[in-house]
Amino acid sequence: MRYEVTLDDRLVRVELADHGRFTIDDRAVAADIRETVRGRQWSITVDGESHEITVVTHDPLRLDVDGHDVRATVVDERALRANRGAAGTRSGRVELRAPMPGLLKAVHVKEGDRVAADAPLATLEAMKMENELLAPSAGRIVKVGAAAGAKVEAGAVLIVIASD
Repeated sequence: MRYEVTLDDRLVRVELADHGRFTIDDRAVAADIRETVRGRQWSITVDGESHEITVVTHDPLRLDVDGHDVRATVVDERALRANRGAAGTRSGRVELRAPMPGLLKAVHVKEGDRVAADAPLATLEAMKMENELLAPSAGRIVKVGAAAGAKVEAGAVLIVIASD
């Protein structure tokens, strides 16, 4: 599974392959991850260097990394594909669909709001990971198809944007 991870202002591409293999920005690394507090804290060793990571808040995602407060986002490959697929349609109406089944943790917009491209629209939790869904283009929110707290299926229309 591939992820785009933003730590403060740094974008990192991470791939977790079968058999515990990791790549970070297309560079193979030796890594070991141990969950020390379920869903909240991990001990991670990357190329022999140990790090302690604790989730401080989920929305927005803030981490304590070795005693330093870090703003973070994590977007998996399915969400990236969904956003890129919708991004190809830049005129007219754009539907933002759930890239996977999950729990809609938050909806950050309401009908009538104007949004910029890449603005956060909703947060979807799937497999204990929060995925921030971004606006594929600028426009006006014409429909919000699900409320925070709703369980959604993959492909469900979450938000419709009318392009400017």
